Amino acid sequence: MTPGSRLRYILPGLAACALLAGFGSQRRSLDLFCARPLLPSARLRPATLRAAFELTPVHTEFARAIEKKAHIDEEAVETACAALAVAVMKGNHYQVEALTVVLKSMMPPQDGSDKIRGPPPVAMLEKSELVWSEHDYMSGPQENLRILQSYEGEFAKRISYSEEGFRDPKVLGGALDIAVAYLKNYAVDKADAMYAATEKYCMERGLPWDVKWLQDCATLRCKQQRMQEAKVLLEEIAKRTPPHPATLSNLGTVCNMLKDHDKAQEYFLAAQQVAGHENPDKDDLWNMGIAKNHLGLHDEALPMLLKALEGYETEEPDDDVTIAKIQDTVGSCYHKMGRFEDAEYHFGQGRLLYGRSIGADSPLYGSACEGLMKALVFGGKYEEGFDRLEETFLNQAQKDAIHPTPIFEFLGIAMEEIVDKGGMDVSILARLEAPIEIAVKNMVYRGLDKDGNAGVVFERMAQVLLRCSMAQGDEVQQKDAARRRQIARSLLNRAAPLVDACTKAGEADLAHISALIQMELQVLDAQDAMYRKQLGSSVPDLQALNI
Repeated sequence: MTPGSRLRYILPGLAACALLAGFGSQRRSLDLFCARPLLPSARLRPATLRAAFELTPVHTEFARAIEKKAHIDEEAVETACAALAVAVMKGNHYQVEALTVVLKSMMPPQDGSDKIRGPPPVAMLEKSELVWSEHDYMSGPQENLRILQSYEGEFAKRISYSEEGFRDPKVLGGALDIAVAYLKNYAVDKADAMYAATEKYCMERGLPWDVKWLQDCATLRCKQQRMQEAKVLLEEIAKRTPPHPATLSNLGTVCNMLKDHDKAQEYFLAAQQVAGHENPDKDDLWNMGIAKNHLGLHDEALPMLLKALEGYETEEPDDDVTIAKIQDTVGSCYHKMGRFEDAEYHFGQGRLLYGRSIGADSPLYGSACEGLMKALVFGGKYEEGFDRLEETFLNQAQKDAIHPTPIFEFLGIAMEEIVDKGGMDVSILARLEAPIEIAVKNMVYRGLDKDGNAGVVFERMAQVLLRCSMAQGDEVQQKDAARRRQIARSLLNRAAPLVDACTKAGEADLAHISALIQMELQVLDAQDAMYRKQLGSSVPDLQALNI
């Protein structure tokens, strides 16, 4: 199992494309700069859009709307702004979206010439002003959230003091700063929105703004499982800057994620050479150990990984997150060697470190739970393994970067390994009902519910719910089972056209899934008929999955 995104940071200079002092090869991702934020001391006056000119008689034959803001309803704007503030506090995304659109639409009309400002004044990206991204966010989930929200408040005030928006270097620097803070907290959606909003402003300014944007956005793409896009961004950095260990190491990390492990080794060795390391340091050992582990060279990988772990535990014992990542990597190596008890220990250590520092909502915590679950299950500890499966399934279901593949895999382990092979009672699968519903809604929200992959995952979800929902037991058990069958029916009805379309389009032959769906629908019909016969008029009306 590859640890979470560990892209290292570089920041080229503006004039000579040289690296700024203090920005050597970083030993782990998202560790940037520290200083107090410097808020603008005065409001900036917007630049004149275009010189005033008098219309010649040619243009005065008919009336023109010269004063374009004369009729804006000021009271309506104030009311909408007040409602926007309340909606933000309540977390009402729908109202925020609508109010933002209507407020922008109420602005005075402008043509393209009104919006052109010309190039922004030259400004350095001062590392002394980047503080929010420097925080380690290892104080537990509630305290981390409090700190992050306090920084969001500071950033909002900074924007309020500047009429230039992202053209103001203080605001643009703050955006890049808070975006990395989002990355460190796995607030992927927020980070994505920030990078989308700031890209053109960073590219317009050039070095070092453009390279920092490319670097940080590459980290985001890795967290979103969009590895190929991350590689393209990192290759663009390599074109714009001199050879640097961080760039080479980052490219190696992404190649590992893309399963190009031979190429990853080349990048890691090049990074070590450019850094001038005659002997590999703990990061070099970690990187090479990951690549060798993926290549199946476990006997070579394990000593490297254990030495890297020892280096961090000795030199930086308080860095819970990095040590947990290496524990995960060591656990992965042991698992691939079939040493499940050793894997269980190291994944358990990683889970403990993540849990106390960044909390159970973090995808990093979920990765440790996943590794621990597999070590337990394949080591024959099925009951404990299911506890961890339930935990990692919910973690995957809730996260911004949800992906259908691990969802499908976890459901398969639950049925085939824990219930069928492990002999656990099938009723244990009912514990996955709520996480399944969360996963479905998250997939629908993110548009991941429209292809054959979604159809296959929905069928497997329905199969899990059906297997633990036979029409048997007391009245309460029967009602709970009937509810799960209704959810299963909704999922199968949603899956059937997706699977059929995939087969007809020639993307994949999913005819066996289509047949399975039809069989499962027949079983649902039979079980529902039994339920109605047993309970008669007391059968309640059941709602389908509300998506």
